[in-house]
Amino acid sequence: MPLQASTLEFLKTVSQEIHEAQKPLRILRALAWQEPVARDFFARGARELPRPVYCVSVETDGAAGRFAEIARKVTGQNELERLLRESCESYQIAARMLGALGTRDFHRFSCELYGRPSSVACDGKTTNLALAQHFDTVITQYAEKQQPAREASLGAEEVAEELGRRLGRFFAGHSIRVQLDDTIAANAVAGADVVRIKRGATFSERDLLQLEIHEGHVHVATTLNGRSQPHFPFLGSGAPRTTTTQEGLAIFTEFTSGAMDLERLRRLTDRILAIQMSEQGADFLDLYRFFLEHGHTETQAFDCARRVVRGGRVDGGAPFTKDVCYLDGLLRVSNFLRVTITKGHAEYVPLLFVGKLDLDDIPLVAHLLRDGVIAPPRYLPRWAQDVPFLTAYMSFAAFLNQTDLVAERRYYENIIERAAADWQTE
Repeated sequence: MPLQASTLEFLKTVSQEIHEAQKPLRILRALAWQEPVARDFFARGARELPRPVYCVSVETDGAAGRFAEIARKVTGQNELERLLRESCESYQIAARMLGALGTRDFHRFSCELYGRPSSVACDGKTTNLALAQHFDTVITQYAEKQQPAREASLGAEEVAEELGRRLGRFFAGHSIRVQLDDTIAANAVAGADVVRIKRGATFSERDLLQLEIHEGHVHVATTLNGRSQPHFPFLGSGAPRTTTTQEGLAIFTEFTSGAMDLERLRRLTDRILAIQMSEQGADFLDLYRFFLEHGHTETQAFDCARRVVRGGRVDGGAPFTKDVCYLDGLLRVSNFLRVTITKGHAEYVPLLFVGKLDLDDIPLVAHLLRDGVIAPPRYLPRWAQDVPFLTAYMSFAAFLNQTDLVAERRYYENIIERAAADWQTE
């Protein structure tokens, strides 16, 4: 049943309140380490735990209460009001997490928002850790063959300039700024109309493509599509509840665009393994050495270890778990698309980009789109526009899942073993 005009206007007002209330909650910015922390760490010979200091906006303290007030206004049992309440709840948890910086409670709230390595997928069995360990096994086999690392020959300034040109073409008619930043832990972070590049970082051509695809074609696209919604612009804000789906979309897009490679997959995998280590008590130095042993440079190892412990405890036991979302989201988004395509509903694919959503929101978004309440997305990555390609790709992937993988594996392992064996001649 279409929403009545009065109800729609009320929920539009609530949506705007959520959009305004979330502005102080800049999670990654609050968890950032200042540049002197890294400099001091290396100056002391990389033998002492770093000493980060966090600065959280005073407005954060009242954010949890503000979202509780907004949620109490939304009493209906329909799907739209459920989405609004769940968005408020995830923002409340985020505010409490920021209020618990440097404590073990920080880790508990982080797990509520993002999950953890032991979190299970929809099948109730597959874990993020299991997928990471699978990738780790495969990647290690290739590393043993001494595959040459790609050359990181592009400076941050050069990358920022070129990325700005590429995003300018993709987002024709909308200005996207690309600027340097020395406070971020990742090599790049996307906002609504700005992408921040880590000052001093170096990049390869493949890194540049990954930034274009991951940050631009997904994160910036869903932000702009969401903010242009006529009734619910908060869909461009990205409540923490949407993180897994958003990162999963970005990683899936890297795969389908040819931007993914083993170095990138190694970083994603190692971070989950490191989060598991931290949960079991490994401190920053343990994590730093772990990343070094896995082929990361000293700077990369520091940055990766920082991603794991930022906001939590550098002495172990309380990591920041957001990085489990990448592979977890990849698995969930891939399976959703596989089922959607094989069920003959390719029209649901663009719905993933109307704003920053969770997969559970798709039924609601489909109804609101049909009722004209939500607008279709303006910006889509290439794979989401090419439905014939996606249908062919996913229908074949779905059939593969129905084959007897155990028997298939034995058959082809025999071929591989024979191919790898030394030929004996008389």
